Amino acid sequence: MMRFAQYLESAGLHKWSRAHMDGRRYNVMTTNIAESINSVLRFARMLPVVHLIDEIINLLVKWFSKRRDFVLKCTSTLCPDFGEKKLRRRLECASRMNVVKLNHIEYNVVDGDMDGHVHLTNNTCSCRKFQLEQLPYKHVVAVCRFLKLNVYSMASRYYTRNTWLDAYSDTTYPVQPQELWVIPEDVQSRVVRPPNAKVMPGRRKKLRIPSQGEDIIRRKCSRCSGTCHNKSTCKNNVPLPNVGHTL
Repeated sequence: MMRFAQYLESAGLHKWSRAHMDGRRYNVMTTNIAESINSVLRFARMLPVVHLIDEIINLLVKWFSKRRDFVLKCTSTLCPDFGEKKLRRRLECASRMNVVKLNHIEYNVVDGDMDGHVHLTNNTCSCRKFQLEQLPYKHVVAVCRFLKLNVYSMASRYYTRNTWLDAYSDTTYPVQPQELWVIPEDVQSRVVRPPNAKVMPGRRKKLRIPSQGEDIIRRKCSRCSGTCHNKSTCKNNVPLPNVGHTL
């Protein structure tokens, strides 16, 4: 373990620690977005490429329309899940903290665990969670309560409802029938051949390969409590319940 610790320290904290990296990165580590799309299109990928594109367009139209309607019904200042809920939980935690004024721009927040040094001009906190998320953490919320400031003004614009609405403001239109396409002559003259790819034997995989360290969710059968199958495909013997017989 000592060798690994020395290696990580020599590599530099900014390369593997989110709290010390120079840039900004969201706090959820997921696999490539292409893997998520592949999971959604696992059946459509078997179709010809033209029909596959149609399925992708229809999927985007449904997603954008659904989320756009949801945003229009939203009345909160921040996004409900990623901003509003987090901020409300932090408001409850901040109500139990003590704020000590160091000067007119610096405050020390005592929370009983890890105190926070908040600098209002630089929008920073010693715990660095405010800088990473760009959303007021409990130390910053406590200072806002102490000074009677609007805590929403400290949040990044990326958490606001207006930015959320702008993300889904564009409209995706379906492709017109092929008879209405206007194709330039230089494009029509090109001959596009399929790529030189070696087809591997066996059935093609439809489910993605989990990344290293990713937990695999094993669902249980509701009939026998076994794994790797469900009730409709269960072939295991299940004992009958003990029922009393009367003579």
